[in-house]
Amino acid sequence: MAPIYVLLIKLAANLLLAAFLSRLLRRPLGDRPSGPAGPQLLPLWPALAGGLLLSTGQAAEGGGLPSPGRALECFALIFLGWRGGYYASLILDRFAAAPAQVECQVCGSTQGKPRFVHRQGLDFCSHECWFGYLRQVVAPRPVLFDRQGTFIRQEVYPMSFAEYNPPQAQELLQSGEGYVYVDVRSTPEYEQGHPAGAYNVPIFHRQPTGMSPNPDFLRVMEAAFPPDTKLLLGCLSGQRSARAAEALVAAGYTCVANVRGGWGGVRDAFGRVVEQGWLELGLPAEGGSPAGKGYAELALKQG
Repeated sequence: MAPIYVLLIKLAANLLLAAFLSRLLRRPLGDRPSGPAGPQLLPLWPALAGGLLLSTGQAAEGGGLPSPGRALECFALIFLGWRGGYYASLILDRFAAAPAQVECQVCGSTQGKPRFVHRQGLDFCSHECWFGYLRQVVAPRPVLFDRQGTFIRQEVYPMSFAEYNPPQAQELLQSGEGYVYVDVRSTPEYEQGHPAGAYNVPIFHRQPTGMSPNPDFLRVMEAAFPPDTKLLLGCLSGQRSARAAEALVAAGYTCVANVRGGWGGVRDAFGRVVEQGWLELGLPAEGGSPAGKGYAELALKQG
C-alpha cells in the first residue's frame, strides 16, 4: 500500500472529484429524488471511476495483479469518495444557493430586519407583525380537545379578548350596549345559581367520573350567537371561561371578554380570596334554567 499521506491526497482528490462531477451531472439529468441519478447514488459513479483509476494506475506501476492491500485501498477510495462527495456536494449547494428573499406578510418588509417568525407557512419580520396578523386573521382549530380530553390552547393574539371583574361585567350588562353573559360551567352548576339573565353553554360537562369536554361547544355558540355578539364569558373562577374565550376568538368572534373571578371567585393556595366572585359580591343572581337560556334549548338551535 502507498504511504498514508499519499492515500489521504488520493482520498481528498476522489472526494472532490465526486462532489464536483455529481453537481455537474445534475444539470443535464435534473434533480431526481431516487434511482441511479438520485442525490444519494449520483456521487457514487465519479467516485467509482476515480477510485478504480487511482488504484489501477498504482497497480500498473507495480505490475501484476492488485494485492489485497491495493484492493482495500481501492474500496476505501470508492466508498469514502462516494459518501464524502455526497456531503461535500450538499455543502457546495448551500454556499452556491442564493439567499432566500423573505417578505413580511404584514408590512412587506424585505430588508433591515432578519427573518424573525415563521408561522403557519408565512413569514413575519417581528412578533409585532405576527400579533398584528392574528388580530385580523383567525385560524379556528377543527377540535377543541385532544383524545385525553385536554383543552387544546388556541393560538390567538394575547389581547384579543378583554378581562373584567364581576362588578365591571354587571355594569356592561346594564349599560344597554347589548352585552350577553354566557356561563360556561356545567348545567348542574348553572342551575344551582348564576348571574341574572345568563345563558348556559358548558365547555365541560359534569359526569359521575368527573368533567368531560363538550365537543359541541363551538357549534352551539355559533348557532345561538352571531360572531359580532358582545359576549361576557364566566365560569366558577375564570379559568374555563378564559379557554372558552380563546376558542371563540379563534372561531371569529370579535367582541369577547372573560369575567375574571366568575361566580365563585379566585383563591390562592392558602384559600385566601384574590378576586371576589359574583355570588360573594351579592350581584343580581338567579337559579334554575330560565326559558330560552338553558343549554338544552340552545343546543336545539344547531343544525
